[in-house]
Amino acid sequence: MEGQERRDKIIEILKQSKEPISGTLLAKKLGVSRQVIVQDIALLRAVNKS
Repeated sequence: MEGQERRDKIIEILKQSKEPISGTLLAKKLGVSRQVIVQDIALLRAVNKS
């Protein structure tokens, strides 16, 4: 799964959830490390600010 595809999936998962989801759980669902999720969230925030 490429970065943009993974970030789109993160957004989809978060929109469907009724409660907060941890980075660790997102990492397990997407098969990457928690650090990758942290970086993806930072990128999503940066894009959202512009």
